[in-house]
Amino acid sequence: MNKGQLQNEILAIIRTVFDNKKALEKIHTFLLTEIYEEPKPEEIPSKYKKAVSEIADGLSAGLICFFNPDTLEFEDIPKDLAYDPEEFEMMTGETFESAGLKHDEWNNCITIEPMESHDSFKIMEYFIDEVRDTNFQEKLINALNRRKPFANFKYLVENSDYRQKWFDFKQARYELYVWDVIKTGIS
Repeated sequence: MNKGQLQNEILAIIRTVFDNKKALEKIHTFLLTEIYEEPKPEEIPSKYKKAVSEIADGLSAGLICFFNPDTLEFEDIPKDLAYDPEEFEMMTGETFESAGLKHDEWNNCITIEPMESHDSFKIMEYFIDEVRDTNFQEKLINALNRRKPFANFKYLVENSDYRQKWFDFKQARYELYVWDVIKTGIS
């Protein structure tokens, strides 16, 4: 049986007991005690921490980042303008050169794109697992299953006691994403 078939069978079993809280609790306990191992977060080398944090901020705002691993310099550009010098000039009134952008001149340049929406969605799903208030957890799950899941989730979290915990969680996940791209680019 391949991995996909196993996943489908496991999900089918879970669906059969979906309304049975006791059975779900047994499955949950079994998974936590017998199967699941908390992943150890990878340590970002101190040399890169500041750049990684700032790049993560830019990515979460929808910017593309160009990173020079030799000098630790980086440049953020709105995604829509990053690959179109004419559009950049039309929107900003400047050329890449007159704006002081140097990434095209770097010998070593790593491009870091914002996360795909399905990856951002996964971060929200993972955060739900961190929420210990089962009522709020259920609201967040429902928000992700309705139309406009990002907006619904954001509204709930930003108007809750979990607001700061969400920002910290999201920032940490973005930083790991950035470090993974940088690490791949420098190896």
